[in-house]
Amino acid sequence: MASVEPSEFGPLLDAVPGGILHIDRAGACVYANAEAVRELSLVRDPETGTYLARPAIEWLSEDGSPFPRTELPALHVLATGQSQPPRTLGLRSERGVRWAIFRAVPTHDASGALSGAFVTFLDVTEQKRAAEERSQSEAMWRSLASNIPDFILLVDRERKIMSVNHQLPDLTTTIVGMRIDDFQHEDYRAEWQQHFEAALAGTKTRFETLGIGADGGNAWYETILVPVDFVEGKRTEHVLVVARDITARRAMLKGLAEKERLASVGMLSASVAHEIMNPLTYVMANLDFALSDRCPPGARMTKALLDAREGAARMQQIARDLRSLGRAGAEELFYVDVRAIVETALRLAGPEIARSVTFAVDLTDIPGVLASESRLCQVFINLFVNAAQAMGDLPAGERQIRVQMRSDESAGLVGIEVADTGPGIDPTNLGRIFEPFFTTKRTGTGLGLSITRDSLEQMGGRIDVTSEPGRGTTFVVWLSTRRQHTKRPAPVSSTV
Repeated sequence: MASVEPSEFGPLLDAVPGGILHIDRAGACVYANAEAVRELSLVRDPETGTYLARPAIEWLSEDGSPFPRTELPALHVLATGQSQPPRTLGLRSERGVRWAIFRAVPTHDASGALSGAFVTFLDVTEQKRAAEERSQSEAMWRSLASNIPDFILLVDRERKIMSVNHQLPDLTTTIVGMRIDDFQHEDYRAEWQQHFEAALAGTKTRFETLGIGADGGNAWYETILVPVDFVEGKRTEHVLVVARDITARRAMLKGLAEKERLASVGMLSASVAHEIMNPLTYVMANLDFALSDRCPPGARMTKALLDAREGAARMQQIARDLRSLGRAGAEELFYVDVRAIVETALRLAGPEIARSVTFAVDLTDIPGVLASESRLCQVFINLFVNAAQAMGDLPAGERQIRVQMRSDESAGLVGIEVADTGPGIDPTNLGRIFEPFFTTKRTGTGLGLSITRDSLEQMGGRIDVTSEPGRGTTFVVWLSTRRQHTKRPAPVSSTV
């Protein structure tokens, strides 16, 4: 092939995607199609018929460093007579930097002698930029994943670990290829697998579980399972697992919960002191009368002493209630009388809220439930006080709290419903009210309902909530009537 005649092939070559050049044996460009002229900013010299680049182009290697002009594919063909494989080069000009894949093959005259080089190139600027951005993004996410404290694992449907961003420092062998079940506490393994099956079915789940910690002991993890490749009607093959060690957070909340419990006792103290003053005044008045000259021996003195004893018994009951609330709850659960605990909570919280709220309690024939008496009392005090505060702006006659029983015999659960007639909870906040430190009050720590939920979960129960704006809010405290034979490790969570 001696040369390419534009008159014969020009329209065809102009339609070809990419640039086409013919370089003669002396290194001059004797032909360029329209794409080459545009991309290389070529200008045809009418006197010589050759094409020149204006302005001059600076050539770049794929890594961005300067590329020797003598090593350009066309010049290399002219020097060696050998075809050059595809090569990505950059072209820096006043238009900026462009990138293209260049190929070069030799051309020969009729006698077979080397006559020049035939060069093609395809602009890949956008693809290279996209690849660089993708590479930078991947590097950024790899750096982020390897440095965040959370564990991020990719697990297949058989629960085998396929990749992990980092692992516990005391593990000397890689955990890739191991089953993730091996890192769960045996008492929580079945529950973990249930969440995993839900993720395989396309449901993102979040839960807390017990697993292996950094020191080889137990640690609590907030775990999120996300189906990676879920497509309706097809099998999910992988699940992304994100696990965050929350052991320290739970321990902190436990300490805060104890302070919150004592603060609650302090809040009620003034009201309880007022309650004690009435029977104390009654006792003192009767004793003063019995000791005075105005009280003759006999029936009148006996009556005064009996009245004083009645007042002292009332003060004794108040002291018992306070002592029951002030005790730190033990881990052991016993069958307790829910009605008696509700009555204790009402006696303690009553002086604080009874002046403005009407109570209706219907807890007849309620069975015994497994609970900690002091914790459960605190739960009901929190719910009663919250309900009363929520109704603070309503007229006095419209502030009502109703307490009644529900039952789920099939699950062995008893529910105690606490319903108010307040303004209700905004639907956007309803899903967050149990989060630690979340509150819509002007004052408060936002720990009350979080502590209530954690305390009930420790007792094997739960709390549900429904609310209708303008109609009120209903909390249901569910507690078990059956003792579980499998003892799970005690959570390091907040208690009341």
